[in-house]
Amino acid sequence: MTSPPVAGSYYSAIMSDSRLVSLFEHLVREGKDVLLPEFDPQYGYTYPDIIKSCKVSPREVVEIINKIILLGLGNTEYHDQVLKCPYCGSEHIRVYFHCPFCNSTQLYKELLLEHIRDGVIGPISKFKDPAGTLVCPSCGSKLTVEGKDYRTIGVWYRCLTCYRQVDLPKITYLCRSCKREVTAHGLVISSISRLIINKAALEEFSRQHLAIRPIINELKASGYIVNSPGTITGKSGTSHAFDIVGVDKSGNVIAVDVAISKETLNESVILNLFVKVLDTNPTKTVLVCIPGLTEAARKLAPLYGITTLEGTSISDIITPLKSMLSQQIAIQS
Repeated sequence: MTSPPVAGSYYSAIMSDSRLVSLFEHLVREGKDVLLPEFDPQYGYTYPDIIKSCKVSPREVVEIINKIILLGLGNTEYHDQVLKCPYCGSEHIRVYFHCPFCNSTQLYKELLLEHIRDGVIGPISKFKDPAGTLVCPSCGSKLTVEGKDYRTIGVWYRCLTCYRQVDLPKITYLCRSCKREVTAHGLVISSISRLIINKAALEEFSRQHLAIRPIINELKASGYIVNSPGTITGKSGTSHAFDIVGVDKSGNVIAVDVAISKETLNESVILNLFVKVLDTNPTKTVLVCIPGLTEAARKLAPLYGITTLEGTSISDIITPLKSMLSQQIAIQS
């Protein structure tokens, strides 16, 4: 008999919200586990991956992020500084440079250069000849190598209204949302976070949803009531977890584990499953192996009553799985 299903903490949490399912499908497909914010002129900083995959508005993104954090599916880390308007909270701030004398915003900025050999300092326009070549205005030497012949020592600003020159302009900030001017003292300094997805949650979802889901669908099509992950309580009283536990209308139990590796799986995967099978004694035990088993493991499996299905991908095992389930139904009927 199967005990009540014990849902995988991450997978079941993701499956509770279709928006999270869409997001995690997107993350697996794109190979991402970090979501970076981007600036939107209308809404401020938001997360395009969430908007794109969940098909939600920027205003709904915050709700989804809060849910991800609440369910333990991810957390936030500092990403960047954000300046906000103290009046309306908008992040759409524009910076203005003013002449400190007449308050004009018509400023012209130039680099200040120094001829290293003779110490002459002036704006870059004074160092350029009619052809645009840098030449010392004092001695006439050509300046070709920065750091050797000349160096940049700063900038200065020339007001095109009152024609005065300054090395430090007055700076103000304009909120593009409420159109109010803000000083540096009035600006609100905040921060924007990047969203770090829990790798364990991502791996569990990838395994459950993209690998195990096709198997679950086949079992359901064959009349099984399926729990994934599922548990079976053994003779010892211990509950053993399997990737999939199915029960048909006659009470026959099928236990399925899925083993996925980059390399061929050895005997250890058979022995680990047999420990659970020995205590629980399901009607049928199946081990799905991606990309396959070693010859020794393949020979060991039937000795322990374990049926193995091998393939380079889950799609490779669907046809033999259907055949096996058909035979199982025929035997039981």
